[in-house]
Amino acid sequence: MMLLKRSCHCIQSKQWTASTSLLLWCTVAAVSIFYPTAAFINTEMMMLRVVSRRSSYTHHLSRSAYAPTIFSTRQLSSSSSHSEAASAQVATLLDPYEILRDLKFDKIPLPNKLSPTSLESFTKCNQAFFFQYILKLKPDPPMTPELARGIICHKALEDVFELAPPQRTLVNLQNLFRKEWSSLRGDRESNNSVTQTKEYNAESYDSLFRIVNDHDDDADVLSNESFPFDINAEIDWGQSSLQLLKNYYELEDPRNVTPLMREMWVNAKFPTEDDSFVVRGKIDRIDLISSNSGAILSIIDYKTGKKPHFKYATATNERIANEQFWKMKVYALILWKMILQTETLEQRQRQQSEEVGKTVDYRYGLAWELRQKLLQSLGYENEQQAPKWTELLTLESLRLMYLTSHLDDMAANYDTPPDAPVGKAKCLDFSLNEFMSVLDQTENEVMSIQKQIKELVDMQDPKAWHHCNWKYCNCHEMRDRFIDGTVSHEII
Repeated sequence: MMLLKRSCHCIQSKQWTASTSLLLWCTVAAVSIFYPTAAFINTEMMMLRVVSRRSSYTHHLSRSAYAPTIFSTRQLSSSSSHSEAASAQVATLLDPYEILRDLKFDKIPLPNKLSPTSLESFTKCNQAFFFQYILKLKPDPPMTPELARGIICHKALEDVFELAPPQRTLVNLQNLFRKEWSSLRGDRESNNSVTQTKEYNAESYDSLFRIVNDHDDDADVLSNESFPFDINAEIDWGQSSLQLLKNYYELEDPRNVTPLMREMWVNAKFPTEDDSFVVRGKIDRIDLISSNSGAILSIIDYKTGKKPHFKYATATNERIANEQFWKMKVYALILWKMILQTETLEQRQRQQSEEVGKTVDYRYGLAWELRQKLLQSLGYENEQQAPKWTELLTLESLRLMYLTSHLDDMAANYDTPPDAPVGKAKCLDFSLNEFMSVLDQTENEVMSIQKQIKELVDMQDPKAWHHCNWKYCNCHEMRDRFIDGTVSHEII
């Protein structure tokens, strides 16, 4: 009982540390063993009520310094089922099979709809892929200032082209960012803190720029007494975000650009045994250049992160560049498959085949809006007058448009003042002069990844998915959420 009183005192007095956690669980385990009677339930529940006021935000508990040492419900003494059930309310480590049951799966499923990002994720760490795309777990925290900046900058760069060219000024571009952030942040001035009446949600924009109470070793545990906003941090974030848009404006004047498509969803089927494997994603921008022989398409992707600094050996720099463009190649492949699918569909329509609508899937062709824009740009009134799409269209280049760079990267900042806040924007281009060869190689790589995923799924063992050794990968944080022995601790 002295252990119990000491634990409660530490909790109530906010002196929660890693040692407090250990003390608490030693208390629970000891009383469970020596007092396995109904009389203990009230005592333990009293502790849980106290603890619940310190751990109401379970996603933060899972990433705290002592999370890996928390006893799972399977590790507690079986002498008291009441004790196990009550302790589970405080901290329950995850079981992959229980997650699958919650997702209504009786076995590890084979994902049949993936994105270029998820395919790339598998090549880097198949365990992170397993956690995120099969078990549907989210990184902790799911919303970050960097992620929010990327989303809102993309939105502003999309919306600026809704304006007439003369109105596409830097001021209006930055105001589009301010407008979007204003709609997402809410009225923070009148609601400056989160209390027990409003639940903290780490997945929302409302979680950004909160001041978290620092309790020595336990800074990750949130107190629900008050979560005021750090207005200065929000201002710094906003100013640095506006600087990125200024960088963009110095790199490209949107008044002189007319994109063919913006934020366009693309999807294509890939050949598998059951013909169900689909890769889909969203292309930031497609530009068109008319020529005497047809239309040249360029795929553009905005990046709010820094351009890679190619300061290494030639082979290393080439590897980094290829890694940066791999997803773009997949997008180009999907777009070309959609062009081929559209051509096949129209050919059968012209022949008035009875198979129309049966063997050709309309969902995987070019959208009607895009076809009309292409025809209009090339001077055709309708599709019957135009040649085949593969004779009209050519994929020429892939462009990564980085909105900032490393200040010591002289390729981007040769004339940048040394006291500049961030490096300049810079584009990386990949030529598709031999685009059919590039697309064939990319399709082989996509199919190889799908085959590897299927091989791991066929094993039906969560421990078959091994983790990587990159320290920033979220596989490490996610792996610590699981019961020991249920997922792999082996490196790829």
